[in-house]
Amino acid sequence: MNIRLMGLMAAMAIGCSAGADAQPNPTSVYTDIAGKSCQKSVDDKVCGAYTLTCPGVGKYRLHILDDDGRNSIDIVSPDARIFSLNYWDVVTPGFSTLGKKAEWRVANIAGKSVPVALIVRLSVMDQSDPERPKRRAVLVVARIGKDTACVVDVVDAASAAANAAARAAADRPAQACLKSVAPWSVR
Repeated sequence: MNIRLMGLMAAMAIGCSAGADAQPNPTSVYTDIAGKSCQKSVDDKVCGAYTLTCPGVGKYRLHILDDDGRNSIDIVSPDARIFSLNYWDVVTPGFSTLGKKAEWRVANIAGKSVPVALIVRLSVMDQSDPERPKRRAVLVVARIGKDTACVVDVVDAASAAANAAARAAADRPAQACLKSVAPWSVR
């Protein structure tokens, strides 16, 4: 094999592998996480805990969890695997309320729309000053992979650039999962 042909083959191999690792440009699709599109099931009649099962995108679904005034989300894959985002452990142990919409970041991969991230507004009770607790809104960003999903960022929703910051966080590849409430920093 001549050197020129070997060089061309090597360049093609490098180009193909770079294309496989490149992050496609995700777009946003919105779904309801409250209301008539969701089905409610009561988990505990005594304390009132319940789960809403809401449609998502690409045959994904969301379980909206409400337990003792605290909310979280589970992502349910098309093959019924459940990925718990554990907002009460990762974002806040205090009272929280979800917004009414979920923003899915969706990429076109091999001709299919595939969810790669989820952004949800969460109103949390900030108790940094126990004498004067106050509500504040955050955007919780979760990455969705083939075999996993986890919270990767929490963005302060008070900023005018909050939505753009959350989308940028959602679109960043290879982020570490947040493990616990402390210490997370809100940007």
